[in-house]
Amino acid sequence: MEVKAVYFSPTRTSEKITMTIARKVAMKLKTSLKDINITKNHDIGRIPEFSKEDILILGLPVYSGRIPEIIEEYVHNLNADGTKAIVVAVYGNRDYDDALLEMRNILNENGFEVIAGGAFIGEHSFTDKVATGRPDEKDLEEARAFGDSIVMKLENIGDNQVDSIDIKGNYPYKERGGVLPHVTPSTNDDCTECMDCAEECPTGAISMDNPREADPKKCILCCECIKICPEDAKFNDNEKIIGLAKMLEDNFSQRRDPEIFI
Repeated sequence: MEVKAVYFSPTRTSEKITMTIARKVAMKLKTSLKDINITKNHDIGRIPEFSKEDILILGLPVYSGRIPEIIEEYVHNLNADGTKAIVVAVYGNRDYDDALLEMRNILNENGFEVIAGGAFIGEHSFTDKVATGRPDEKDLEEARAFGDSIVMKLENIGDNQVDSIDIKGNYPYKERGGVLPHVTPSTNDDCTECMDCAEECPTGAISMDNPREADPKKCILCCECIKICPEDAKFNDNEKIIGLAKMLEDNFSQRRDPEIFI
């Protein structure tokens, strides 16, 4: 048996939640944990194999109510024969809409048995004024408690096949948002060309020759470059994105709690 934590996490919020759950499950089961970070483009080709004894914990951020389009093919390529799985969606305090249901359905169709799911909150990519600093310690405590619940269920069901869990969401899924422009964050004169943004960009959109240049066709607006810039030299100045950030700040600043399905 091995716990395999697979996650896509440009701003590291999905990583933090997924690995917190996975570490607790692996510790309680006294088994090994494999960390499979597929955030960078060059890692997406690594499709792990699963035995029936393994446990998959799949953690993804929510983009406009769905799983990220850039990672959709990878998730469809995950296959198993009765491997137990847990799905984890991390969203920016607005709503996770159909993302968690989408994850469950894809895995069930591909031979996994999804026994649990959780929707957790991370700081929004477009503004640090929504879900600021999350996941915080309270979120991580709930993630660890979720891990305890997963182990309890695993021990109760043993090797038996289980029915698919009920998860909130709609099918057909919400249409992917097409309102965001094909733009990239801008760069001001405070840039020192430290290259942190280019090195951490998950899609390689930022030029390694000039970090002020980026390819809008590759950019997924994860805003990792903005969040990690040590000089605050990266920023969004597109009117639609600024408007969306303001809407989120005005309407979705009240703390939401994780939702668990088990």
